[in-house]
Amino acid sequence: MDGLSAAQFQTNYAFGIMKMAMRDAEAQAQEMIEMLSDMPAPAQYGFDVWA
Repeated sequence: MDGLSAAQFQTNYAFGIMKMAMRDAEAQAQEMIEMLSDMPAPAQYGFDVWA
């Protein structure tokens, strides 16, 4: 490999790793959003009233 193609390979590899990491983070964020949307909304007040 000459110098240019080695640098190009390194750049492409780094971008590939970054894209994979971003896809993983996006999938985790989507799962978190779905999990939080399944939970009931928090109480409006910070205390519980037992009658």
